[in-house]
Amino acid sequence: MDIDRTIVQCSKGAYYETVWFPLVSFKAIRLGNRRFQKCPVHQRWELARMVPEEEWTEEVVAEATRHRDSNIV
Repeated sequence: MDIDRTIVQCSKGAYYETVWFPLVSFKAIRLGNRRFQKCPVHQRWELARMVPEEEWTEEVVAEATRHRDSNIV
């Protein structure tokens, strides 16, 4: 099964791909439109925000696809 992933940005500025279902999370603490979850780039818990598609540049997409977190929601 292929799971839809989205691009998020951590509070330190790194981009990565994650599974982001509205109102559901087992690996993160939801805080409104942000989540407190483990960043696969920095290997620490940080706030993350979903990056709107209009902000997706080639560089953002390239960085995000290099860094993916686990498939667990």
